[in-house]
Amino acid sequence: MKRFMLGVCIAVFILGSVATCPGKNIPWKASGATDKSAAPVAAGDLKAELPPAQYDHVIKPIVTRIALAERAMEPYKKEMEKPEEKRRKPLLTHCKERAAAYYLAASYAAKRALRLVKKDSHKAAIKQQYEEPNKQKAIDMYLDLALDAHTGGDLRRTVGYYKKVLSIEPGNSQAKEALTKLAEQYKQAMKNARTGGSKGGGSDDQEHAWDRDWKRTGRGDYSDYGNWRRYSPSVW
Repeated sequence: MKRFMLGVCIAVFILGSVATCPGKNIPWKASGATDKSAAPVAAGDLKAELPPAQYDHVIKPIVTRIALAERAMEPYKKEMEKPEEKRRKPLLTHCKERAAAYYLAASYAAKRALRLVKKDSHKAAIKQQYEEPNKQKAIDMYLDLALDAHTGGDLRRTVGYYKKVLSIEPGNSQAKEALTKLAEQYKQAMKNARTGGSKGGGSDDQEHAWDRDWKRTGRGDYSDYGNWRRYSPSVW
C-alpha cells in the first residue's frame, strides 16, 4: 500500500510539472513549434512539381503573353536610344499600349490558371509569380501613358488611361486623385471661359477647345471616353 501511494504521489508531481511548463522537454512538441494550420502557404516550384504536360497547359499561356509584352517593348527601347527630338512619340505610345495590354492578358491568364491546379502551394506560386506582378506592370504602364497624354495636352486619352487603371484596380488612389484634379480643372476652365466671354474677352475659343478635348469621340480602345458627363466627381 505504501508503494502504491508513493507511485501516485510521484505521478501527480510529474503531471503537475508538465502542466506548469507546457511544451518544455516534450519530445512531440519541440520548443518554438507553431500550429501548421496558422502558417502561410509556401509558394511551390511549379516547374519542378507539376508534370510537364500540366505545366505547359497551365503556365505556357501566361509565359506566351509575357513574351509578347517584352517583344512589344523592343521598338520602344530602340526608339528611346535616339535623341529626344528625334523620337517618334506615336510609336512610343503604341508600344506601351501593346505591352500593357499583353501584361494585363498575362495576369488574367494567371487568374484563370488558378482553377487548373489543386494544391494551395501551386495556387500561391501562380499568384505571386505571375498574376500580381503582371497586373502591376500593366497598371504602371497605363499610369505612365496617362501622364504622357496629359503632358501632351490630350485630355481624352488621359482620362481613358486613368479609367483603364480603375477598371483593373478600382481602389487605385493615384488614378482617382488624378481624375478628381482633372474634373476640377475642367470646371474651373469652364467658369473662367464663361466669365471672360461675358466681358467680351474673346475666350469662347478656349471654352470650345476644352469642350472638344472632353467631348470628342475617337477610335480604338478609348473611343467611349469622350463624354464628359461620365467623369463627374459623383461617379468617382
